[in-house]
Amino acid sequence: MVLGDFVYVIGGWNETKGIHRDVFFAAFTPEGPLGDWQPTTAPLPLKLQHHTVTIHKGAFYVMGGDNGYWDGSEVTDRILRAVPNEQGDITAWQDVGKLPEPLTIHAVTTLDNQLYVIGGSNTFRPDNTTVMDQVFTATINDDGSVGEFQPLASFPTTVGWVTATTVDNRIFAIAGTQQFRPSQLLDQVWAADILPDNTLSPFEPVNTITARQRHATVLVDRTLVAIAGGSSSGVLSRVDAATVDSDGNLGSWEELAPLPESRYAHGAFVHNGHIYVSGGFIKYGSNETSTTIFRLPWPQE
Repeated sequence: MVLGDFVYVIGGWNETKGIHRDVFFAAFTPEGPLGDWQPTTAPLPLKLQHHTVTIHKGAFYVMGGDNGYWDGSEVTDRILRAVPNEQGDITAWQDVGKLPEPLTIHAVTTLDNQLYVIGGSNTFRPDNTTVMDQVFTATINDDGSVGEFQPLASFPTTVGWVTATTVDNRIFAIAGTQQFRPSQLLDQVWAADILPDNTLSPFEPVNTITARQRHATVLVDRTLVAIAGGSSSGVLSRVDAATVDSDGNLGSWEELAPLPESRYAHGAFVHNGHIYVSGGFIKYGSNETSTTIFRLPWPQE
């Protein structure tokens, strides 16, 4: 995630530490590459993976997540907030609210002070893990706390590992999986309007895309860019883009130049006209994670 002139890696998993609570940050240099990574003074209060991170008014909000894929693993409902200092360091995390229930592999997006949470699961275990079709909303208060979540109309399908992005007053939800194990991948793109009372119109299908899960989506100049992810036949390197017009209509997907390597469960962010793709797994059946960061110019020729 990017906040100001710094990029952050918050928790997650790798083959050395497993699930961890470490938080790292690095500054962007004037030339574009990143400076050296440093640990923040305050790590997360608990080990987390599959959590979501949202930025609002200069603060990070970490929501949900789990502590591993094993019998007895736990999913959290905690919402944690932190404000970096001018040097980019995080010195404390605060509990500022709770999700409506423990959630992991969910999606979160925002409009102004309003949070929207889509799908996910309240377990992450080898057995009895199911994804849900729930949609909730809550308000971020002026003091940084998060109010009580309210249920909205259900999503059209159960869904996990979906991405959700707000463009103007529309939420676009892209792909994901309808079923956790075995995965039942989705190739659909849905959209819902954010109404004046902060509720949503029903999500409706507006487009299709190559089926995938654990992908990343970024927004650049009103263009949604869906990056890699896991497909039914293997890990993808493909990058697809579609533009949202001034009326909120999503155009056709265009395949862009692929990533240099396949990736899933990676991160992606935008800074100064470039798309960055970081970390993730390279292939199915391997615990190897990558430390490589790719920078993609925008617009692509």
